[in-house]
Amino acid sequence: MGVKVLEAHDADMARIFEVFSLAFARNEPFFDVLYPQHWTDAGRKAGAERLQTIKNSDPQTTFLKAVDESTGEICGAAKWNVYDNKMPDLDTKKPLGDHWGTEDEAEFAGKMIESFLELRNAAIKKSNGNLLSLDILGIDPAHQRKGIGGALVSWGTHRADQLGVEAIVESSVFGKGLYVKSGFVFVKDVRIQPPEQWAGREAAEFAWLVRPKRQ
Repeated sequence: MGVKVLEAHDADMARIFEVFSLAFARNEPFFDVLYPQHWTDAGRKAGAERLQTIKNSDPQTTFLKAVDESTGEICGAAKWNVYDNKMPDLDTKKPLGDHWGTEDEAEFAGKMIESFLELRNAAIKKSNGNLLSLDILGIDPAHQRKGIGGALVSWGTHRADQLGVEAIVESSVFGKGLYVKSGFVFVKDVRIQPPEQWAGREAAEFAWLVRPKRQ
């Protein structure tokens, strides 16, 4: 199967979110926190709308689609944040919107997001707004092990090399091998425990990897 990586359009966002939802299924508690009920039709519609809003409002974000050249089907997708000598808004305490249904759920999501972004935001500050961050990557389970993940990662690593900057990623704990193959260095596994107010909920986990800038 030949795969081409292209920048995504607004019309692609519903399928891209479906790919993310299928890829993460119910195996990543943090994705469930970010996109409530993403496994339902209503949740996927809301998730796609949020992705489209991000795409059209954040100039530092690039959504990619991996397309099967023989069928035109979107088989995988990724969201890269390109910080090219410009600091983004790192305020993690701003209102999240009404996607979480209740004030309690929104507060819980906000606390988890704040903790999740600590390492990323520290890296952005350290670089003075000069690095690439792979925010999310997903492959439709029906199309895994076909080189799609590597192609989506390569777009970002090539761009990082062009700019002469680091690239960073919060990988799933079990998916870090993909990034190591692309030159990322595994630093540590991170576990985010829910605040005491929500004790008993599932913790979020990720692997923190950094790809050093190429000289």
